Amino acid sequence: MGTDSNTKDCNGPMADQVHFNVGGTKFSTTWATLQRLPSSKLGRLHERINEIKGEHTEFFFDRNPAVFGCILDFYRNGVLHLPETVCGRQIREELQFWDISAGLVSSCCWRVLYKDDGVEKTMRLLDMELPVFPNGMQMLQKAEKVTSTIWNLLEYPSSSLMAKGYMLFYFLVVVASVIPDLLDHGTFHVLDLANVVFLLDVLTRFIMSPYKARFFLSVINVLDILALLACAVTLIISLVGLLLGRTLHTPSLLQILGFLRMLKYIRFYRVLKANRSLALLLLAMFKSKRTIFMYVAIMIINCVLIGILFFWFERLQRQQTMGESIHWAFITMTTIGYGDIIPLTTGGRVLSVLCGISGLILLALPISAIYHNFSTLYSHNRDRERHVTDLDRCRPTVMPFNQPAQIM
Repeated sequence: MGTDSNTKDCNGPMADQVHFNVGGTKFSTTWATLQRLPSSKLGRLHERINEIKGEHTEFFFDRNPAVFGCILDFYRNGVLHLPETVCGRQIREELQFWDISAGLVSSCCWRVLYKDDGVEKTMRLLDMELPVFPNGMQMLQKAEKVTSTIWNLLEYPSSSLMAKGYMLFYFLVVVASVIPDLLDHGTFHVLDLANVVFLLDVLTRFIMSPYKARFFLSVINVLDILALLACAVTLIISLVGLLLGRTLHTPSLLQILGFLRMLKYIRFYRVLKANRSLALLLLAMFKSKRTIFMYVAIMIINCVLIGILFFWFERLQRQQTMGESIHWAFITMTTIGYGDIIPLTTGGRVLSVLCGISGLILLALPISAIYHNFSTLYSHNRDRERHVTDLDRCRPTVMPFNQPAQIM
């Protein structure tokens, strides 16, 4: 008798309506509306009509009501818009739960859907390159392992007062290492004891590094090692020459070793990375590498084409090579303008104007990309530092689901 009564209720005036309680918010629509997408989760609910309890065919889902409202509108009018107040990652999870493809989202809402893409990757990059130490004013940042403690001391000046003191000492040694070049005194080159400090620093950081392969992927570390090798080879050759009483090196070898020794100036960049703003700028340039490579490729192509045209216009007025014409195009396009080569023909003058204008337009390409990445990194890093500071203050005992506790 009860079964007949329930069947009668479902076939009555309210049978065409279906009600939802999503996260405490009530929604109503018709079965005909839901059948517009029969393969979706809502479209398949009609198969469970006999499982419904109550008089008014109501389903309860503990999901986000803001996204569900947009999905329900999609069933009604066929256009899927998204709420701007919900994280893009959560929106994609909701769409997946309701069996709605993200490819059905209207183009005006693509920015909402993908606005948070890359944030986790950026945060991982910041955590790896610029870790936050909420207790950075203590004497020494102690970690679970001794190797981690020493690594933080040598690599991250913001970790403790001792780390700041070591970076100051490292900076003074770097300054002392360039004094021989300023004085141009050969004795200092042989007795350059600063290289001993740099050698110990590189060896210690490599041994204590948690990522050995990544250590050699750092451009600063590779150039630092090359500079140390050049200094060591120069010292060995000089000492062996003194013992044998004759010169063992050639001018070409001296030029190569001299160039490699000049790579020691890259150590100033490591000192600059101690400032978080400058470190963020270097990271922004690294993230803009594709744009920079594209800019360099376009510049090379334009310089070659414009240089060939300039050579053709000016070939009867001056004696110059194709290489000189391409060099002129590069100098003009980068707005340097040495003035050693000037156009003498009307075609050459018009070409120089076009070359300068195109150079200004192209120059904005990497600048805008670096500025955008720097602004994004700066804002994310500021939020990350505040979050770590607040987390260190409150030390919550209840952690979010599916997220392991982090030991700061």
